Amino acid sequence: MASAQPVHRVDPLLEMGCAALTRAFKEGSLKPVEVVEALKSAVEAGDPVINAFCHFDWPHAVQAALAAQARYSAGAPLGPLDGVPVSVKDLIDVAGWPTRRGSRTMTDAAPASVDAPAVQLLRNAGAVLFGKTTTTEFGWTIRSDNPLTGLTRNPVNTSRSAGGSSSGAAAQVAAGWGPLALGSDAGGSVRVPASYCGLVGFKPSFGAIPMIPSSAFTEFAHLGVISRSVEDCSAAMIVLGKPDARDLASMFARTQSNGSQPLRLGWSLYLGSDLRPDEHVVNAFQACLQKLRGAGYYLQEVQPGLHDCAEAMWMIWRSRMLESFYAWPAERRDQLGAGLQQLYREGQAMTMTELAQSRVRLRQMAADLGRVFSQVDLLLTPMMPGSAPVAQESVEAERAPAMNWFRQSGYAYPFNVTGQPAVSLPIGICPEGLPLGLQIVGRKYHDAQVLQTAAELERLMAQNAP
Repeated sequence: MASAQPVHRVDPLLEMGCAALTRAFKEGSLKPVEVVEALKSAVEAGDPVINAFCHFDWPHAVQAALAAQARYSAGAPLGPLDGVPVSVKDLIDVAGWPTRRGSRTMTDAAPASVDAPAVQLLRNAGAVLFGKTTTTEFGWTIRSDNPLTGLTRNPVNTSRSAGGSSSGAAAQVAAGWGPLALGSDAGGSVRVPASYCGLVGFKPSFGAIPMIPSSAFTEFAHLGVISRSVEDCSAAMIVLGKPDARDLASMFARTQSNGSQPLRLGWSLYLGSDLRPDEHVVNAFQACLQKLRGAGYYLQEVQPGLHDCAEAMWMIWRSRMLESFYAWPAERRDQLGAGLQQLYREGQAMTMTELAQSRVRLRQMAADLGRVFSQVDLLLTPMMPGSAPVAQESVEAERAPAMNWFRQSGYAYPFNVTGQPAVSLPIGICPEGLPLGLQIVGRKYHDAQVLQTAAELERLMAQNAP
């Protein structure tokens, strides 16, 4: 049984954010290759316990760091991530690296031939790509295990789940192994692990970060970033928030917030979820609202009028698992984890009427949320109803039936349906010493407004902090 103690960060320079790193690189007080060397040592010492990574490429990371070093020496850095180490979730292609998707069915996957658009943007900006982080099998759940590489543990408390499906991304950043990780979020998969690990997780507007190839979850799936500060999320979006002609959804006109108008902030403690938040979540949330009121913000409680759509979302989710694997030969599907095999069978058994009813419910939910955002600019909710649950050991998790995890994430998945930007922000610690998160949601394409407000709240929360 692993220790329940947090992983201690090995080198203070690995706790530096993107801006601090690039400033040190410019000043010459630190070299990118020194960061890579420290990162490699720290990960090799700590990852056997945490299990955040499923692939490394240290030789190419050193080459990228040396190239960044030369640009800084010449006074010509490429931008806010030049020389900064960044990991990539194992659902996203990196040229020369395999994409195994946390599945035994992909054990022999060939290296990707080309970078995904977001990876190419990172590479073009001089980011140092050093490894791939773990994901739940094909990203199907918010647990933190998969049948290929096993359980990823929460560095805050290794007996707890890191959340999913961007499990390794959150665990890596929480352990202090670099400031930034690229993840994905089709139902909370960036924001949930960020909340459980005490981090900032940003899911931008749908299409803000280009994403190909498409999948059965295309209209829900967003790429996003996990970091230790809003500032680092903003730096990442400068690099990643660019359209790509291969992803038609990424071709949109950005709407900038109007700083001259006072923000209309709404809040909801339940957001239509049937699962009520724990007392310590309620207390932390109310304390956060009080901080905002004390800073001069006017907040109004909103009544979204939503009904919990977790069952409808679960119906859609299972239909997409059927869509994902129906063309596979049966003998290959039999290699999937027990949870995915269950979802596939349940997808086969559903009727068109059940599917149609679920789609209608989700469209109604989106319409109800549209009315909310006709009255407010930003909506604040808890991120999760509680802190990180106890982690299931891999064998135990493999045997457990697949459960409807949308019941636990009623604050998260609605904004995958609507495509709105949302950020998870740490706002406190529960009595067990585990992080709690707040969610800030904005109108579609008002990503800058979400990040600006999150940065202000981050500053307010830091005041008088112990």
